[in-house]
Amino acid sequence: MSVNNLKLRFRPGQIAGSLAIMLAALFWSIDGLFIRPQFYVLPAELVVMLEHLLGFIVLSPFVFIFWPKIKTLSRKSWLALGWVSLFGGLIGTVFITKAFFAAMDGEVSFATVVILQKLQPIFALLLARLILGEKLPKKFYGWAIAAIAASYFIAFANLGADFWEINWLHNGALFAFIAAFAFGSSTVFGKRISNHLDYKAVAALRFGLTSILAIILVLISGSFGSLSLISIKQWSLLGLIVLTSGAGSMFIYYFGLRRVPASAATILELFWPFSALVLDYVFNHNYLNWMQLTALAVLLLAFYKISILGRTKKIIFSGKVIHGQGRGKLLGYPTANLDKTDLDIVHGVYAVKIIFDNKQYSGLMHFGFKDVFKEEVSLEILIVDFASDIYGEILQVEVLGKIRELEKFASPELLIEAIKKDLDSLKRLAY
Repeated sequence: MSVNNLKLRFRPGQIAGSLAIMLAALFWSIDGLFIRPQFYVLPAELVVMLEHLLGFIVLSPFVFIFWPKIKTLSRKSWLALGWVSLFGGLIGTVFITKAFFAAMDGEVSFATVVILQKLQPIFALLLARLILGEKLPKKFYGWAIAAIAASYFIAFANLGADFWEINWLHNGALFAFIAAFAFGSSTVFGKRISNHLDYKAVAALRFGLTSILAIILVLISGSFGSLSLISIKQWSLLGLIVLTSGAGSMFIYYFGLRRVPASAATILELFWPFSALVLDYVFNHNYLNWMQLTALAVLLLAFYKISILGRTKKIIFSGKVIHGQGRGKLLGYPTANLDKTDLDIVHGVYAVKIIFDNKQYSGLMHFGFKDVFKEEVSLEILIVDFASDIYGEILQVEVLGKIRELEKFASPELLIEAIKKDLDSLKRLAY
């Protein structure tokens, strides 16, 4: 049986996680269609500065809570945070705001801007290949080209899809493309930093750093003078953005992401364009023509295929066995702690294959935080039918597939029961 056929246990938490991601997506749709256009008369960079500054005020307590870990971040991690703040926080948000403002002028529909945002995973995967060296299946590139082509027709079908007549410098679709690239690139670096720092701390730092960058941009552009133009209603809407599509949706989204596979989250995020299409049609009476609907079908198929291809990616690494706290041994399931904790995969329990001394073993891998506040990332391997002393030895590990999310257990007995179920899932794999 291949890893793709591994049958995951269905948990109520997965329902809650799926609903959380869809709720966050709904907030993004409502923001773009109804809230952000209310700031049309203001400079986009001023709006972005204010929403991030207010968001940072809400999230700032997490800087103090996780400060001991933040102080130990490497230069590489700070550079990653800087990239996420610049591209994901500033450039991405400024250009998506400009895209929605352009939609107010009728250049594109609001729904089209949202749909083009779904190019983000494609940019993220391409940049992961270029920056992180992650290998992608050859079929990925064909589906990526199909998705980009479909997005082009969705954006410009109302203009006759004539490439040469498009005013690229003043077009909402171009702004949406740039935003998708910015958000996608920040995903690549955010993926790495989130494995070393709790997402709440990452969110707080991102909002803080983006606020500083946005203040600099506003000073350079001379947009501070427009502060006097903000009405009481707009201040209220800024507060609403913080609680819903801003800091609020980030918490809701990551709550869901911790409970469902990343590939499933990609599909669930499609609730964003779907809800935008419905809301745009019901309230703004905008609709897609036959060419755009056909392109949308191609786009959704491409997204599905890309998510499937993403699950087949092979991850192989080596790590040195180090001393741990011996908690696994006390439970009757001794584990090998590895010094390799910089994997670019989401935290969870995985089925793995281990190579040691030219012999192959099956096993389970626990990868993630051990303590919420100390933020210690650990990577432990439970090797089936193995009892040798291997401290200081090098193990080669191949990740086969994710079995479940990380969980907290109220008692050792519940943890032991979970390990038994994980081993039952492992037995269904043929090596």
